[in-house]
Amino acid sequence: MPSSDVVTISRRLRTMDLSRLRMVLGGLPTVLKYLVIFVFLLNIRSWPLGWHIRIWRPAVWLRVRHWFVNLRSSIYSKDKSRKIEDKWFESVAQLGGNPLDFTSHYKTWASVDESDFNGHLSNSSYPKTLDAARFKAAIEMFPMLFRETGWIPLAGTHFHFIREIPILASYEVRSRIAAWDSKWFYIIHRFVSKPKKGGRPKKQIEQTPHPTVLPSLRTVSGPEEISANGTPFDSTSETSTKATLKSVSNLIAAEEPDGATLHTIAVSHLCFKVGRITIPPSIVFAFNGLTGHESGSNPPPHWDKVRELTAKEAGGSRKKMAEFLKGGWRNVPEDERWWEQAFADIAERNAANLKEVEQLKKGMEGARQVGVHTA
Repeated sequence: MPSSDVVTISRRLRTMDLSRLRMVLGGLPTVLKYLVIFVFLLNIRSWPLGWHIRIWRPAVWLRVRHWFVNLRSSIYSKDKSRKIEDKWFESVAQLGGNPLDFTSHYKTWASVDESDFNGHLSNSSYPKTLDAARFKAAIEMFPMLFRETGWIPLAGTHFHFIREIPILASYEVRSRIAAWDSKWFYIIHRFVSKPKKGGRPKKQIEQTPHPTVLPSLRTVSGPEEISANGTPFDSTSETSTKATLKSVSNLIAAEEPDGATLHTIAVSHLCFKVGRITIPPSIVFAFNGLTGHESGSNPPPHWDKVRELTAKEAGGSRKKMAEFLKGGWRNVPEDERWWEQAFADIAERNAANLKEVEQLKKGMEGARQVGVHTA
Protein backbone atom coordinates (compact mmCIF):
# COMPACT_ATOMS: atom_id res chain seq x y z
CA MET A 1 0.00 0.00 0.00
CA PRO A 2 1.42 3.42 -0.92
CA SER A 3 2.52 5.56 1.97
CA SER A 4 0.12 8.34 0.94
CA ASP A 5 -2.83 5.95 1.37
CA VAL A 6 -1.62 4.97 4.83
CA VAL A 7 -1.45 8.62 5.88
CA THR A 8 -4.93 9.27 4.50
CA ILE A 9 -6.44 6.30 6.34
CA SER A 10 -4.69 7.33 9.56
CA ARG A 11 -6.12 10.84 9.34
CA ARG A 12 -9.63 9.50 8.74
CA LEU A 13 -9.38 7.20 11.76
CA ARG A 14 -8.27 10.09 13.99
CA THR A 15 -11.13 12.21 12.67
CA MET A 16 -13.59 9.41 13.44
CA ASP A 17 -12.18 9.00 16.96
CA LEU A 18 -12.50 12.72 17.67
CA SER A 19 -16.00 12.88 16.27
CA ARG A 20 -17.07 9.89 18.35
CA LEU A 21 -15.54 11.47 21.45
CA ARG A 22 -17.50 14.66 20.79
CA MET A 23 -20.68 12.61 20.37
CA VAL A 24 -20.07 10.77 23.65
CA LEU A 25 -19.36 13.97 25.55
CA GLY A 26 -22.30 15.68 23.91
CA GLY A 27 -24.57 12.88 25.00
CA LEU A 28 -23.50 13.03 28.64
CA PRO A 29 -25.89 14.81 30.96
CA THR A 30 -24.76 18.25 32.04
CA VAL A 31 -24.78 17.20 35.68
CA LEU A 32 -22.34 14.37 34.95
CA LYS A 33 -19.98 16.73 33.13
CA TYR A 34 -19.87 19.06 36.09
CA LEU A 35 -19.38 16.08 38.40
CA VAL A 36 -16.28 15.00 36.46
CA ILE A 37 -14.89 18.54 36.61
CA PHE A 38 -15.69 18.73 40.33
CA VAL A 39 -13.84 15.48 41.08
CA PHE A 40 -10.90 16.71 39.02
CA LEU A 41 -10.72 19.96 40.99
CA LEU A 42 -11.22 18.12 44.26
CA ASN A 43 -7.86 16.44 43.70
CA ILE A 44 -6.07 19.62 42.64
CA ARG A 45 -3.43 19.32 45.38
CA SER A 46 -2.27 16.05 43.83
CA TRP A 47 -1.79 17.54 40.39
CA PRO A 48 1.74 17.47 38.95
CA LEU A 49 4.01 20.00 40.73
CA GLY A 50 1.42 20.49 43.49
CA TRP A 51 3.79 19.12 46.13
CA HIS A 52 6.66 21.23 44.79
CA ILE A 53 4.59 24.41 44.98
CA ARG A 54 3.69 23.74 48.61
CA ILE A 55 7.32 22.98 49.49
CA TRP A 56 8.98 25.87 47.70
CA ARG A 57 6.39 28.58 48.38
CA PRO A 58 8.11 30.03 51.51
CA ALA A 59 11.55 29.83 49.87
CA VAL A 60 10.33 31.55 46.70
CA TRP A 61 8.62 34.25 48.74
CA LEU A 62 11.83 34.89 50.68
CA ARG A 63 13.78 35.01 47.41
CA VAL A 64 11.31 37.49 45.89
CA ARG A 65 11.60 39.75 48.93
CA HIS A 66 15.39 39.53 48.72
CA TRP A 67 15.26 40.40 45.01
CA PHE A 68 13.17 43.51 45.69
CA VAL A 69 15.64 44.61 48.38
CA ASN A 70 18.51 44.28 45.92
CA LEU A 71 16.49 46.09 43.27
CA ARG A 72 15.76 49.04 45.57
CA SER A 73 19.38 49.24 46.72
CA SER A 74 20.84 49.03 43.20
CA ILE A 75 20.75 52.83 42.86
CA TYR A 76 23.29 53.16 45.68
CA SER A 77 26.99 52.37 45.82
CA LYS A 78 28.17 48.78 46.19
CA ASP A 79 29.13 49.28 49.85
CA LYS A 80 25.81 50.86 50.77
CA SER A 81 23.89 48.19 48.87
CA ARG A 82 25.69 45.52 50.87
CA LYS A 83 24.82 47.29 54.13
CA ILE A 84 21.16 47.41 53.13
CA GLU A 85 21.23 43.70 52.31
CA ASP A 86 22.89 42.89 55.66
CA LYS A 87 20.21 44.87 57.51
CA TRP A 88 17.48 43.03 55.63
CA PHE A 89 18.87 39.61 56.55
CA GLU A 90 18.99 40.74 60.18
CA SER A 91 15.32 41.76 59.92
CA VAL A 92 14.22 38.29 58.76
CA ALA A 93 16.35 36.42 61.32
CA GLN A 94 14.95 35.48 64.75
CA LEU A 95 17.23 37.88 66.65
CA GLY A 96 17.11 37.24 70.39
CA GLY A 97 14.85 34.21 70.05
CA ASN A 98 15.26 31.11 72.22
CA PRO A 99 15.74 28.02 70.01
CA LEU A 100 13.85 25.83 72.48
CA ASP A 101 10.87 28.17 72.63
CA PHE A 102 10.39 29.38 69.05
CA THR A 103 7.53 27.62 67.26
CA SER A 104 6.86 27.60 63.53
CA HIS A 105 3.22 27.23 62.43
CA TYR A 106 2.18 25.57 59.18
CA LYS A 107 -1.58 25.68 58.52
CA THR A 108 -3.33 23.37 56.07
CA TRP A 109 -6.39 21.11 55.74
CA ALA A 110 -7.22 17.44 55.12
CA SER A 111 -8.16 17.44 51.44
CA VAL A 112 -10.03 14.60 49.75
CA ASP A 113 -6.99 13.38 47.82
CA GLU A 114 -5.00 13.08 51.06
CA SER A 115 -7.71 11.23 53.01
CA ASP A 116 -8.58 7.53 53.05
CA PHE A 117 -11.82 5.57 52.82
CA ASN A 118 -12.30 5.86 56.59
CA GLY A 119 -12.97 9.56 56.20
CA HIS A 120 -9.84 10.98 57.79
CA LEU A 121 -6.34 12.08 56.82
CA SER A 122 -4.38 9.08 55.58
CA ASN A 123 -1.33 8.12 57.61
CA SER A 124 0.68 8.22 54.39
CA SER A 125 -0.18 11.92 53.97
CA TYR A 126 1.50 13.02 57.20
CA PRO A 127 5.06 12.83 55.79
CA LYS A 128 3.90 14.80 52.73
CA THR A 129 2.55 17.59 54.92
CA LEU A 130 5.58 17.41 57.18
CA ASP A 131 7.90 18.14 54.23
CA ALA A 132 6.23 21.52 53.76
CA ALA A 133 6.07 22.28 57.49
CA ARG A 134 9.72 21.39 57.98
CA PHE A 135 10.82 23.53 55.03
CA LYS A 136 8.81 26.52 56.27
CA ALA A 137 10.34 26.17 59.74
CA ALA A 138 13.85 26.05 58.25
CA ILE A 139 13.25 29.20 56.19
CA GLU A 140 11.92 31.06 59.23
CA MET A 141 14.66 29.98 61.62
CA PHE A 142 17.79 29.69 59.47
CA PRO A 143 17.73 32.25 56.62
CA MET A 144 21.44 33.00 57.11
CA LEU A 145 22.31 29.35 56.42
CA PHE A 146 20.68 29.40 53.00
CA ARG A 147 22.48 32.65 52.24
CA GLU A 148 25.64 30.53 52.24
CA THR A 149 24.05 27.71 50.18
CA GLY A 150 23.74 25.50 53.25
CA TRP A 151 21.34 22.59 53.42
CA ILE A 152 19.70 20.37 56.01
CA PRO A 153 19.89 16.58 55.51
CA LEU A 154 17.06 14.58 57.02
CA ALA A 155 18.34 11.39 58.66
CA GLY A 156 15.02 10.08 59.94
CA THR A 157 11.45 10.83 61.00
CA HIS A 158 9.42 9.02 63.66
CA PHE A 159 5.61 9.28 63.96
CA HIS A 160 3.29 8.64 66.87
CA PHE A 161 -0.39 8.67 65.82
CA ILE A 162 -2.79 9.62 68.60
CA ARG A 163 -6.10 10.73 67.07
CA GLU A 164 -7.29 10.90 63.45
CA ILE A 165 -7.85 14.19 61.59
CA PRO A 166 -11.32 14.19 59.92
CA ILE A 167 -11.57 14.75 56.19
CA LEU A 168 -11.86 18.47 55.18
CA ALA A 169 -10.84 19.54 58.70
CA SER A 170 -8.35 22.37 59.16
CA TYR A 171 -5.23 21.68 61.19
CA GLU A 172 -1.73 23.00 61.71
CA VAL A 173 1.74 21.62 62.30
CA ARG A 174 3.67 23.25 65.15
CA SER A 175 7.41 22.71 64.78
CA ARG A 176 9.90 23.34 67.55
CA ILE A 177 13.55 22.51 68.23
CA ALA A 178 13.72 19.85 70.92
CA ALA A 179 17.47 19.47 71.49
CA TRP A 180 20.87 19.29 69.82
CA ASP A 181 24.40 18.01 70.33
CA SER A 182 27.66 18.72 68.51
CA LYS A 183 26.36 17.27 65.25
CA TRP A 184 22.63 16.51 65.29
CA PHE A 185 19.49 18.41 66.19
CA TYR A 186 15.92 17.23 66.68
CA ILE A 187 12.65 18.92 65.78
CA ILE A 188 9.32 17.96 67.33
CA HIS A 189 6.26 18.50 65.12
CA ARG A 190 2.79 18.49 66.63
CA PHE A 191 -0.24 18.07 64.36
CA VAL A 192 -3.07 19.89 66.12
CA SER A 193 -6.51 21.30 65.40
CA LYS A 194 -8.25 24.06 67.26
CA PRO A 195 -11.73 23.42 68.67
CA LYS A 196 -14.63 25.08 66.91
CA LYS A 197 -15.99 28.27 68.40
CA GLY A 198 -18.36 27.44 71.21
CA GLY A 199 -17.13 23.85 71.34
CA ARG A 200 -15.27 22.22 74.18
CA PRO A 201 -11.75 20.94 73.51
CA LYS A 202 -11.40 17.18 73.58
CA LYS A 203 -9.51 15.60 76.40
CA GLN A 204 -6.09 14.40 75.33
CA ILE A 205 -5.44 10.68 75.30
CA GLU A 206 -2.09 11.16 77.00
CA GLN A 207 -1.63 14.02 79.43
CA THR A 208 1.77 14.80 80.90
CA PRO A 209 3.47 17.99 82.07
CA HIS A 210 4.48 20.25 79.19
CA PRO A 211 7.93 19.23 77.93
CA THR A 212 10.88 21.55 78.17
CA VAL A 213 11.62 20.72 74.69
CA LEU A 214 12.48 22.46 66.30
CA PRO A 215 16.99 25.14 52.47
CA SER A 216 17.30 22.94 50.68
CA LEU A 217 16.00 19.96 52.60
CA ARG A 218 17.21 16.66 51.21
CA THR A 219 16.37 13.21 52.52
CA VAL A 220 19.24 10.78 52.91
CA SER A 221 19.00 7.07 53.54
CA GLY A 222 20.02 7.33 57.19
CA PRO A 223 22.61 8.57 59.65
CA GLU A 224 25.29 6.34 58.12
CA GLU A 225 25.19 8.24 54.83
CA ILE A 226 25.97 11.47 56.63
CA SER A 227 29.06 9.90 58.19
CA ALA A 228 28.13 10.72 61.77
CA ASN A 229 30.10 9.19 64.60
CA GLY A 230 27.32 8.13 66.94
CA THR A 231 27.82 6.87 70.46
CA PRO A 232 27.78 3.06 70.51
CA PHE A 233 25.05 1.37 72.50
CA ASP A 234 23.90 -2.15 73.13
CA SER A 235 21.07 -3.57 71.07
CA THR A 236 17.85 -3.65 73.05
CA SER A 237 15.24 -6.29 73.49
CA GLU A 238 11.71 -5.97 72.16
CA THR A 239 10.42 -5.11 75.64
CA SER A 240 12.99 -2.39 76.28
CA THR A 241 12.47 -0.93 72.80
CA LYS A 242 8.74 -0.59 73.39
CA ALA A 243 9.39 0.94 76.80
CA THR A 244 11.78 3.45 75.26
CA LEU A 245 9.27 4.51 72.61
CA LYS A 246 6.54 4.82 75.22
CA SER A 247 8.80 6.96 77.43
CA VAL A 248 9.55 9.39 74.63
CA SER A 249 5.91 9.45 73.55
CA ASN A 250 4.88 10.43 77.07
CA LEU A 251 7.45 13.22 77.06
CA ILE A 252 6.27 14.85 73.85
CA ALA A 253 2.54 14.11 74.02
CA ALA A 254 1.75 17.04 76.28
CA GLU A 255 -1.52 18.93 76.13
CA GLU A 256 -1.45 22.09 74.02
CA PRO A 257 -1.49 25.28 76.12
CA ASP A 258 -4.24 26.83 73.98
CA GLY A 259 -6.50 23.79 74.32
CA ALA A 260 -5.94 22.56 70.77
CA THR A 261 -6.51 18.87 70.07
CA LEU A 262 -3.31 16.90 69.56
CA HIS A 263 -3.56 14.39 66.71
CA THR A 264 -0.05 13.24 65.85
CA ILE A 265 3.53 13.83 66.92
CA ALA A 266 6.58 13.51 64.68
CA VAL A 267 10.26 13.80 65.52
CA SER A 268 12.77 14.78 62.81
CA HIS A 269 16.45 13.91 63.13
CA LEU A 270 18.64 16.35 61.13
CA CYS A 271 21.98 18.11 60.80
CA PHE A 272 23.41 21.18 59.02
CA LYS A 273 25.82 21.11 56.10
CA VAL A 274 27.63 23.41 53.69
CA GLY A 275 28.58 21.23 50.78
CA ARG A 276 29.64 17.97 52.43
CA ILE A 277 30.93 19.65 55.59
CA THR A 278 28.84 19.24 58.74
CA ILE A 279 28.32 22.34 60.90
CA PRO A 280 27.56 22.13 64.65
CA PRO A 281 23.95 23.20 65.27
CA SER A 282 24.96 25.80 67.87
CA ILE A 283 26.92 27.70 65.19
CA VAL A 284 23.94 27.83 62.83
CA PHE A 285 21.62 28.84 65.67
CA ALA A 286 23.98 31.64 66.76
CA PHE A 287 24.49 32.85 63.18
CA ASN A 288 20.74 33.29 62.88
CA GLY A 289 20.47 35.38 66.03
CA LEU A 290 19.11 32.69 68.33
CA THR A 291 20.33 32.71 71.91
CA GLY A 292 19.74 31.12 75.28
CA HIS A 293 20.59 34.33 77.12
CA GLU A 294 17.96 34.98 79.78
CA SER A 295 17.83 38.71 79.04
CA GLY A 296 16.28 38.00 75.65
CA SER A 297 18.06 41.05 74.26
CA ASN A 298 17.64 41.96 70.62
CA PRO A 299 20.17 41.72 69.09
CA PRO A 300 21.71 39.06 71.36
CA PRO A 301 25.07 39.67 73.12
CA HIS A 302 27.02 37.55 70.62
CA TRP A 303 25.69 39.38 67.55
CA ASP A 304 28.76 41.59 67.22
CA LYS A 305 30.81 38.42 66.66
CA VAL A 306 28.45 37.36 63.90
CA ARG A 307 28.62 40.77 62.25
CA GLU A 308 32.42 40.59 62.23
CA LEU A 309 32.02 37.65 59.88
CA THR A 310 28.97 38.69 57.86
CA ALA A 311 28.52 42.48 57.83
CA LYS A 312 30.56 44.63 55.46
CA GLU A 313 30.65 47.60 57.83
CA ALA A 314 32.04 45.38 60.63
CA GLY A 315 34.80 43.90 58.49
CA GLY A 316 32.90 40.81 57.43
CA SER A 317 32.29 39.33 54.00
CA ARG A 318 30.61 36.38 52.33
CA LYS A 319 34.02 34.77 51.87
CA LYS A 320 34.92 35.22 55.54
CA MET A 321 31.64 33.71 56.66
CA ALA A 322 31.97 30.77 54.25
CA GLU A 323 35.48 30.00 55.48
CA PHE A 324 34.28 30.03 59.08
CA LEU A 325 31.38 27.68 58.39
CA LYS A 326 33.54 25.30 56.37
CA GLY A 327 35.89 24.63 59.26
CA GLY A 328 37.37 27.94 60.39
CA TRP A 329 35.45 27.66 63.66
CA ARG A 330 37.78 24.81 64.69
CA ASN A 331 40.64 27.32 65.01
CA VAL A 332 38.82 29.26 67.73
CA PRO A 333 40.04 28.30 71.26
CA GLU A 334 37.42 26.42 73.27
CA ASP A 335 37.19 29.13 75.93
CA GLU A 336 36.44 31.72 73.22
CA ARG A 337 33.72 29.86 71.34
CA TRP A 338 30.99 32.47 71.54
CA TRP A 339 28.43 30.25 69.78
CA GLU A 340 28.58 27.79 72.67
CA GLN A 341 28.53 30.54 75.30
CA ALA A 342 25.39 31.93 73.62
CA PHE A 343 23.43 28.90 74.84
CA ALA A 344 25.08 28.37 78.23
CA ASP A 345 21.92 29.49 80.06
CA ILE A 346 19.85 26.70 78.50
CA ALA A 347 22.56 24.02 78.42
CA GLU A 348 20.98 22.05 81.26
CA ARG A 349 17.54 22.20 79.67
CA ASN A 350 18.96 21.12 76.31
CA ALA A 351 20.86 18.22 77.91
CA ALA A 352 17.70 16.95 79.61
CA ASN A 353 15.74 17.11 76.35
CA LEU A 354 18.57 15.47 74.42
CA LYS A 355 18.63 12.55 76.82
CA GLU A 356 14.95 11.92 76.15
CA VAL A 357 14.91 12.26 72.34
CA GLU A 358 18.04 10.17 71.93
CA GLN A 359 16.12 7.32 73.54
CA LEU A 360 13.88 7.39 70.50
CA LYS A 361 16.86 7.09 68.17
CA LYS A 362 18.34 4.25 70.22
CA GLY A 363 14.97 2.55 70.46
CA MET A 364 14.57 2.56 66.69
CA GLU A 365 18.13 1.34 66.24
CA GLY A 366 17.38 -1.45 68.70
CA ALA A 367 14.17 -2.25 66.83
CA ARG A 368 16.30 -3.26 63.86
CA GLN A 369 17.37 -6.31 65.85
CA VAL A 370 13.87 -7.28 66.99
CA GLY A 371 12.78 -10.45 65.24
CA VAL A 372 16.14 -10.86 63.50
CA HIS A 373 17.57 -14.34 64.03
CA THR A 374 21.06 -15.32 63.07
CA ALA A 375 21.84 -18.79 61.84
